[in-house]
Amino acid sequence: MTLFFRANQIYDSCRVSMQAAGDSDLLMGSPNWFPNSEKAPLHITGEVNPGENWDTISKSSSRRGWARQRLQPVGQKVLYPTAWAPFFLVASAVPLAFPGRTPDDQTVATILFLASWLLLTPIINQKDGLPNRFPSFPSKFHPFDITFIVLGVLVFPLHIFIDSRIGWFSFLFFCIAHYKTIQNIVSAANRNSARWLLPIEVEDYSEDILSKGWRSISKRHKNGPLAIWEGDLPNYTADIVGVTRGEVSFVAFNLKHKSGILHDPFSTCFTENQQFHTLLENPPTKISGEIWPEHYFPNEEE
Repeated sequence: MTLFFRANQIYDSCRVSMQAAGDSDLLMGSPNWFPNSEKAPLHITGEVNPGENWDTISKSSSRRGWARQRLQPVGQKVLYPTAWAPFFLVASAVPLAFPGRTPDDQTVATILFLASWLLLTPIINQKDGLPNRFPSFPSKFHPFDITFIVLGVLVFPLHIFIDSRIGWFSFLFFCIAHYKTIQNIVSAANRNSARWLLPIEVEDYSEDILSKGWRSISKRHKNGPLAIWEGDLPNYTADIVGVTRGEVSFVAFNLKHKSGILHDPFSTCFTENQQFHTLLENPPTKISGEIWPEHYFPNEEE
């Protein structure tokens, strides 16, 4: 019985230590994301600070206000397989252009063709998991260029019933879709990924604390969407999302690309763009939130 109690103590101690270690990387990001540095860098190219209307922890002596939470760079997981995708697409045409050189030309071509598209799918796992609020049908499938994919699918059966050479037109449509999809992936993965957090008391959240331009979609704090930005943003939507970590509750300010990837709103590409000025001029809430727990700032303790 004593051994069992001791084992539970060790387990709880390890669990708390692991939680603390995870908390220490919550804002700056894991050192593993930055292989050229021993620890997460203080500044990443493109990062800028919010304007004077924002209460941030960098301005506060009491450690109160909004803070940037870096997210794992998307490019680390998607760009390498994406780079191989065109090779497999081109290779899929070889058995059909030069038949009789493989045991089964159709099967080999199909496998290579499917592989070329499967290599583009890792970006799906990088989406934030919340519903896509873009109204247009093609945007629901972004970054995949659904228009040319559909054209390729519709034309493909014609090579069976009319002329086998029509199959090359279908392949051409798929090649265009493939190229445009890769462009979309690179564009989505080539920007800093982050969101901004504000610790709050759950009972403090209500639609009354929202700044102008934000519309509440939840009367109380919860894990999930709380409010949406009603203004138009090119290729983006902005949301306030409820987040809980341990015993601390947050509201998160998300800027989501139509691919589903979260981008850091305070990057030079947005702060220098007048179309985002109204969104970024003021914080989403009128309150400054609660004091951040010390264990989220390990460098200050060292």
